[in-house]
Amino acid sequence: MRHVVVLSGDAQVLEGLRRSLRVFQNAWTTHFVESTTEALAALAMHPVEALICDSKVSGLELEAFLDLVREKWPAVVRAVLCGADVKAEQAQRLGRTAHQVLKKPLIPGQMFDLVERAAFVLGLVRTDRVKQVLSKLGSLPALPATYEKLTAMTSNPEVSLDEVASVVERDPAITANVLKIINSAYFGLARRVSSVRETVKYLGIQPLKNIVLTVEIFEGMASGPTAKRLQMDALARACAMRELLGRTPMGEAAFAAGILADLGQLLIATRLPVDMAAIQRDSANQPQEEAERARLGSSHAELGGAILSLWNLPAAIVEAVTLHHTPPAAAATANVATALALVCAMEDELHAEGARKAELAATIARLAEVFPMINMQAVRRQLSPREVSVA
Repeated sequence: MRHVVVLSGDAQVLEGLRRSLRVFQNAWTTHFVESTTEALAALAMHPVEALICDSKVSGLELEAFLDLVREKWPAVVRAVLCGADVKAEQAQRLGRTAHQVLKKPLIPGQMFDLVERAAFVLGLVRTDRVKQVLSKLGSLPALPATYEKLTAMTSNPEVSLDEVASVVERDPAITANVLKIINSAYFGLARRVSSVRETVKYLGIQPLKNIVLTVEIFEGMASGPTAKRLQMDALARACAMRELLGRTPMGEAAFAAGILADLGQLLIATRLPVDMAAIQRDSANQPQEEAERARLGSSHAELGGAILSLWNLPAAIVEAVTLHHTPPAAAATANVATALALVCAMEDELHAEGARKAELAATIARLAEVFPMINMQAVRRQLSPREVSVA
């Protein structure tokens, strides 16, 4: 039985939530409260796994309250319900402290599914075995600084393209690598771009943010051939994700998930090189994630998901990265997690043989059913090896 706290400062809204969520009474013990003070008391008293907040609360300001919950009870899933009166910039700010931001009216089944999935993923990435691996890594990496600054800036819909470009241009190393990547074969631009300002005006803010994320992850955390290989794999994977979901509202999260899928592998390679050598040797006879669990007790997917959870990245990205080698047993909906599982299965199939190759082919066929309008050959082309340098 999962304990869930539901908070609203509006008595009518709270009663509506009580009626809507009654259908889940066999799965949830639900505590309905009218103020942040009552919510904090319930969180302290019960083994709460999820918190559902209406955007109208009494007591602490909602953002301050969510920050406090994140600090004191980091394993609690935080979801916020926003009405039409909540402006886009406020919803974006809430999205940095909540795992889920949902629009009203509430669809009970959607709420149940999102909370259950988020709780399942958080349970995976916060187990003792994952914590043990994290403790071996030494100091944990922080969310890349320039990417974090860009994310904060772009929550303001009035931010200018020049303001965004100027943040990137303050770091010459990031600027140089952004331009190398944007002019590489991965983006296939019709002409070369020669400045960050030209890049952001030509492509827009979100693609620039994702390229900066790529640079800061792979240039800032590691160097050498392993890091370069993982960077090129990440770019190919992200472009395949863009092929699947780039024209949907999930496009930005999809590209970022492709970049971040092997964050855990990068950390193992750079912080635990002896273990990585043993894992690579053992992977000749079994899938890599199984070799990782045998050696470390956790897979790179779970490790990467744990870091992203600590960075408070969107739940869709954390879920996708954590489960990218664990596709659903049946074709699910066209979301970021399903897309990344499909792309990673295609990527693995390129190097697989025998029974493993046949198993991956079956997985790919099943997951591809979720994307009937997508040209899968175009997705595969994005994953093909390319003779291109982003060094």
